[in-house]
Amino acid sequence: MFEELNTRIEDKNVLLLGVGNRSRGDDGVGSYLIKRLQKKVKVPLLDAGDVPENCIDRIESSGANMVLIVDAADFNAAPGEIALIEFADIRKAGVSTHSANLDLLFKVIPKSRRPETLLVAIQPGATSTGRGLSEAVRNSLDGLESVFVRLFK
Repeated sequence: MFEELNTRIEDKNVLLLGVGNRSRGDDGVGSYLIKRLQKKVKVPLLDAGDVPENCIDRIESSGANMVLIVDAADFNAAPGEIALIEFADIRKAGVSTHSANLDLLFKVIPKSRRPETLLVAIQPGATSTGRGLSEAVRNSLDGLESVFVRLFK
């Protein structure tokens, strides 16, 4: 995954956008990653929580031409597996628990200023209220943190 991601972001102004609700177990993985990366990477970080559509102005003003969205997504894999999913495929595949919000988020930004977008999806294990991260997703979070620190140091 590191090589593919490195190729995709080459010569891009990247914004990392974490999406998720930390009170719903593995659903909060994107939000947790953004918190962990504070002061470790040299790209803009944005924790959208579970309402990414509230971040339109900040995305547009960031100057990013590539947004990497980190979110828990059900793509029928084992908990903790990571996949890179083209933005155009998010809604079609119905993978993200926030797909309607993500779709709206980027449609509101005019095409001339709309950044390229890629979903870094983590398969959740449990998303019930009041649970922390599952072990599999926590391990994936550790790996993603390492990858992003290497890419954006």
